[in-house]
Amino acid sequence: MPAVGIPPTTSPPPRPVRKGLVGVMVTALAAALLALTPATHAEAAPTLLSQGKQATASSQENGGTPASAAVDGDPGTRWSSAAADPQWIRVDLGAPAALDRVELSWETAYAKAYRIELSSNGNDWSTAYSTTTGTGGNETLGISGTARYVRVLGTTRATGYGYSLWEFKVFGTTNGGGTGPIQGGGDLGPNVHVFDPSTPGIQAKLDQVFQQQESAQFGTGRHAFFFKPGTYNNLNAQIGFYTQIAGLGLRPDDTTINGDVTVDAGWFNGNATQNFWRAAENLALNPVNGTNRWAVSQAA
Repeated sequence: MPAVGIPPTTSPPPRPVRKGLVGVMVTALAAALLALTPATHAEAAPTLLSQGKQATASSQENGGTPASAAVDGDPGTRWSSAAADPQWIRVDLGAPAALDRVELSWETAYAKAYRIELSSNGNDWSTAYSTTTGTGGNETLGISGTARYVRVLGTTRATGYGYSLWEFKVFGTTNGGGTGPIQGGGDLGPNVHVFDPSTPGIQAKLDQVFQQQESAQFGTGRHAFFFKPGTYNNLNAQIGFYTQIAGLGLRPDDTTINGDVTVDAGWFNGNATQNFWRAAENLALNPVNGTNRWAVSQAA
């Protein structure tokens, strides 16, 4: 008689799990990032870099509201500009730094639309953050990039006055402090494309990959487009098979594309039921004609 309560010596095979495009890409990307990170070093904590540094501005309202008042660490002093658009305030950090975030403490006269811009020489600027729906008050903005100069460029005032900041704080790390930033071991490979607003030839790369992937339903190509925080104008990103497009900001609005991110079915006579395995995420989109086409059967 067989013993009672003894489990069988074999178990049924595990149920196969089908992993989608996004899961595959995220898993591969995470593995690549881990491979690039040395286990024996820690990244220095971001520190306040802007306080007491040289600050300049496009204008000031009067002698009592200079640019330096926004970086003096005193919440009772402020910079304010002339009542006109645009206006800017910038701080010279003294040396290039790996940036982490910007904190703005607006006075009642705040910016409805503005950009955070970065520069290594004080002349050529790239956009690290932009908004057209600023709310004033205290704002903490996650940014990335390496720069010596950081500026707030106001383009639309929220009031009839100028722009006014109690405090303008920039946080990050420099090579001279702590243990220094983590050193990577290389890029993520030729099929992972990382852009910032100053990258040349973005549209050409999007078009090149789409030509390869538009009808590659059972092909071996895999591509990921990652956009750093900032504003990108006049792009038309057509997304084909096994292709992912994503913003790298903390929030979707950190990466704004003024253009189109579309999926059509021209390759299959308009039958979108065959459009599988592609993804778009974590970005804000302002389509050229006000609407956007995402004609897919299985996608994210």
